[in-house]
Amino acid sequence: MKYKIQNTRMLSPTELLTILCKSAKLYSEYADTTLLFIFREKKSDVYDYYEVRYGKNNFMHLAGIKSETLSATAFYEACEKQIIKREDCKPRRDSNTMYAKAAVMEQMLNLRNSKCYKIGAKDLVTRDNDFEMATGNECGVIGYDSRIKKKGTQIVDNTKAPIPTTLLNNPITDYCTRPQKIMFILQKYEGESTYNKLFYEIKKELFQTEKEFFSDELKKLITM
Repeated sequence: MKYKIQNTRMLSPTELLTILCKSAKLYSEYADTTLLFIFREKKSDVYDYYEVRYGKNNFMHLAGIKSETLSATAFYEACEKQIIKREDCKPRRDSNTMYAKAAVMEQMLNLRNSKCYKIGAKDLVTRDNDFEMATGNECGVIGYDSRIKKKGTQIVDNTKAPIPTTLLNNPITDYCTRPQKIMFILQKYEGESTYNKLFYEIKKELFQTEKEFFSDELKKLITM
């Protein structure tokens, strides 16, 4: 089964740059940090979890853009500072793909609004899109995968958290048969070994009452 980016209208240079700047502002809340997604499908289920590291250098790839003038990190920083220029933005694949990603980028990166999203393992076969987990809704998804390899090898380093690898404007149910509700998102910064900041909870003060029901494995990741 093959899924393609759905067609979308062409954006003016101003529209594209505005979306990139707004998206970078949202991304700045967790850029170069690691997030711990805690989720379940229904109340009787055991909490599951998934870790993702969001690098500044991943932002440009999610936008479907390559730049002949800026490195991936410099591109993100230019968007965050609102000094990005249209000539800095070239389609990574084609213009339609770039505009389609841009059309949902701001919504998909707004993780503070995770009440509107679900998370799930990618278990439906798609030829063009290779990732292991996704967050999203009926409008689009961000796909995540373990891509960081051990230095000098092609072996995936399992000690490194997965990273965001793609952004698509297809519904999450095109990729996941059982998307689950995101209950909490925790955050840790570079150099920290455990999660000590609550980034999102589906209901105010629910984390404090629910954390006692976490598995021992999950509890070991958290100090709060």
